[in-house]
Amino acid sequence: MSKRAAAITSAVLVLLLAAVAGAFAWATGGRPPRDPSAWLTAGPIAHRGQWDGTPRVPENSLAAFDAAAARGFAIELDVLSSSDGVTMVMHDDELARMTGAPGRVSETSAAALAELRLLGGDEPVPTLAEALETIGGRVPVFVEIKNRGGVGTLEDDVARQLAAYAGEAVVMSFNPYSLARVAKTAPEVPRGQLSGDLSEEGLAWYEVFLLENLMMDWSSKPDFIAYDLDELPSLGTSLQRLRGRPLLAWTAEDAAERLKAEGLADAVICDPDALPRR
Repeated sequence: MSKRAAAITSAVLVLLLAAVAGAFAWATGGRPPRDPSAWLTAGPIAHRGQWDGTPRVPENSLAAFDAAAARGFAIELDVLSSSDGVTMVMHDDELARMTGAPGRVSETSAAALAELRLLGGDEPVPTLAEALETIGGRVPVFVEIKNRGGVGTLEDDVARQLAAYAGEAVVMSFNPYSLARVAKTAPEVPRGQLSGDLSEEGLAWYEVFLLENLMMDWSSKPDFIAYDLDELPSLGTSLQRLRGRPLLAWTAEDAAERLKAEGLADAVICDPDALPRR
């Protein structure tokens, strides 16, 4: 190969590498849209509130939220949409585990859901509005949108409620399009991109690759990342931290896991046994 051909080949390789690097930087969201608020990482976050697994204080219940807020813990909760478009607090779309009833949240009206009780106790399936009223701005709220389908009604209602909420609140989702929708409706509400090992989620291989490596952040443009503790550290999350995005780890199940997570992330989402005693 002549010197001229070699020089051209080198130049082409440099341009290709530059293009790949630029595409990766764009796909992973670039720098965050604003400086993160200090309260995002001020302490541990109570996963579904501070519940005890009994009918008295079930997960994602008003009692669990009140218990966490009373102890000064930020709260993570999950939301789904009822069949008539009311935002309900529940992790599973299937009703059986938490209520013993057949059916799905998404196929049941809000009025019918209000008649159900969690784990056979006195706690109802709350709406997001009821949860926010119970928490009352005492601690930050991390609202996870559970939506693998088309975006729209659920995201718009969450955005509206959090924009009007007097306390500190953020929205999170594994679905980058959910976060993008919230960004259009309420750009002032901070957004968190959730991810981790998605190999068992029934997604196409390329969807798993993009989401696990945070390469859909061009859409969600998150303020922070929340990532599976078992998959940390990772190249994608390390890059995001270098760009200024705080990293939250989920979910520590006991104190030992919380201490491990604190060495890998900026804040930790904790099950009750992992929360420090207060």
